[in-house]
Amino acid sequence: MAADWRMIVLDSKAIAAGELEKIRAEAARYFVSHDPGPGLAVFTRRAKAGGCEIYLSPGSEVYAEFILEQYCAVTTRAPVLLGTTLLVGYPEAVGGLLGKGSSVESLSAASRQSKKPAGAAGKHAFLRVKSD
Repeated sequence: MAADWRMIVLDSKAIAAGELEKIRAEAARYFVSHDPGPGLAVFTRRAKAGGCEIYLSPGSEVYAEFILEQYCAVTTRAPVLLGTTLLVGYPEAVGGLLGKGSSVESLSAASRQSKKPAGAAGKHAFLRVKSD
């Protein structure tokens, strides 16, 4: 995969000072208010001496511009799947680490896809125990 991911490195002092939580909260705030879909996510990996690396998926500049500037993010490749944890985003975003896309673009799109128009040929049926 091309080097289109962004990475922030935090040392143990920055983590203890709450910087990781600040980044997580800022990204989560954007996700809740904008629903960018499963393609955008924030991952974390442990680094040397108690620090961590934070990876922002391609396209993250839209929602993380302030974070990227504040923490001097560098362009990098996708993190290795082993040892990487999803910090903010949809579980489907893990497929992005493997170079696989998702068929559902967002939670709202999934909701729209699951709703069929009135009068659709297929009706939902529910099974229930019949009482005698």
